[in-house]
Amino acid sequence: MRLDELIERLPEGSVERTKLSDPGCDVYNVAFLTSEAQGELRGDVLYFTDSVVLPDNVCACSSLSCVVVDGANAPEKLLAQDNVNLVWLSQGSNLFACYNAIQLAFLEHHELQGIVQRLLAAHFSNHGLQYLIEEAASALGNPIVVVDPTYHYIAHHLGNLPEEETRLAQVMTTEIANETILEEAVAYIRDSRIDSQIARSKGPYEQYNTILCCNTMTLAVMVRGVCLAHVMMMEHQHPFSELDREAFVRLAQFVGQELQKSEVWGPTSGELGSYFLENLLNDRSPSAAVTRRRLKALNFHPKSQLYAVCLHAPGEGLSQYQAERIAGQLRPVLHHSLYTRHHQQLVAILSRDAEEGFSERTERKLREVAALNGLTVGVSNCYHAITETRMAYEQARAAIHFGTRMQGGTGPSILFHYCDVVYVQALEYAGRHLSLLSLCHPALLALMDYDESHSGDLMETLYCYLQSASSTARAAQTLSLHKNTMLYRLGRIKEVLGINLEDGEELFKLQVSFRALMSLGLFTPRSPLL
Repeated sequence: MRLDELIERLPEGSVERTKLSDPGCDVYNVAFLTSEAQGELRGDVLYFTDSVVLPDNVCACSSLSCVVVDGANAPEKLLAQDNVNLVWLSQGSNLFACYNAIQLAFLEHHELQGIVQRLLAAHFSNHGLQYLIEEAASALGNPIVVVDPTYHYIAHHLGNLPEEETRLAQVMTTEIANETILEEAVAYIRDSRIDSQIARSKGPYEQYNTILCCNTMTLAVMVRGVCLAHVMMMEHQHPFSELDREAFVRLAQFVGQELQKSEVWGPTSGELGSYFLENLLNDRSPSAAVTRRRLKALNFHPKSQLYAVCLHAPGEGLSQYQAERIAGQLRPVLHHSLYTRHHQQLVAILSRDAEEGFSERTERKLREVAALNGLTVGVSNCYHAITETRMAYEQARAAIHFGTRMQGGTGPSILFHYCDVVYVQALEYAGRHLSLLSLCHPALLALMDYDESHSGDLMETLYCYLQSASSTARAAQTLSLHKNTMLYRLGRIKEVLGINLEDGEELFKLQVSFRALMSLGLFTPRSPLL
């Protein structure tokens, strides 16, 4: 512990004067100086003594720090040395109170070291922010919460709050259940300008909180000059001490480091926007009221049409650096949008006016960046309520999964819209409850049997014809067939099928049947599907 910090712990008015050559030197123990100890002086010990016992000088290879209790001057030679620190107590000072204050400071310092080591172990355990706060609350013995600037709880540990017995317990139980600070408390924070007072405070900001009916200690967590969260400890099990204040400062630093360990704080549309999006992606039923308030705090106003876009890299996914680089490449189409790195993917919520929608320019840029970086892109259906973001994200992921499976991973597409592949997902779900073969039109199964027995290619011809919107010319061109050959094959197909290929309902049944056979792996078209 620094000598100047120890001196500050002495009772008020007890120091008369000082002679400090090195006020920042570290001292780890306190003892009484005796004549026998003068031959083995230790520079890391603060000695209590009277002037009679002070040595005439100190070896140049050593140092001496002393509290002189009788106010008399030290030897001239000793005063002239630059390796000596002397503190004279004022007349009438309580020697025992001064000694006890130093002893207590050392005890607290050792306790602080133990707490910091515990926080350090929690931080490097990689168990996350919640675990760090649980360890901190247990070590400091009071409830601790972490709240983001939009008043949403990030982590908390309340300890053994008595249920329903105190105002503190009632408020905290309700807020934790809602994962956000109550409107009454938010109004209190704003009216009292508590956030600005916390920002101006040089250390932990302490006040009596009239909502919680207890003393609180709060610190802002700053990362790269941005306030990412507030850490608050509530005085419940014991009053705040100087040890609490020092340990709390260390805790806020660990919280900042823990937040930066999360992939949320990598490439973002602003750290707070990224954290907000991360919450939406993880929350299956977000509160509309809380979401509106957080959007207001972020000053983000979603437009009428929203699209979730997921950019996926094969293998281990995107690193933070890769995601940041790709976000930079996509910047022209990420206007008025939120984006973050989520599960090693770059996820963006595009916000568009009805007139713009998901434009050709946006799609072209996504395809260009995907091709450049070897990515696959999934795009959700349009949605309108930002609270539905998780559902839209799942659509974007499904678009990638079913789109790549549909083309066997070798097709030309690198961007898939959910609306184009939802039927594949529907077939997968249907296959869990019934045989997909039962969905196939008997006539198409008969055509497949005919091909097998005659080594024919009528299934491929019919599939290409349907994909070409029943255009004989386009189908012939795709299959590299003469028009007459194409017409002959269609004639044979109609004979085997025994159905009208000009009937829209029949064509729909055939398309469904083809998709079922493809999903079962019984038919693989050579013609591209997308």
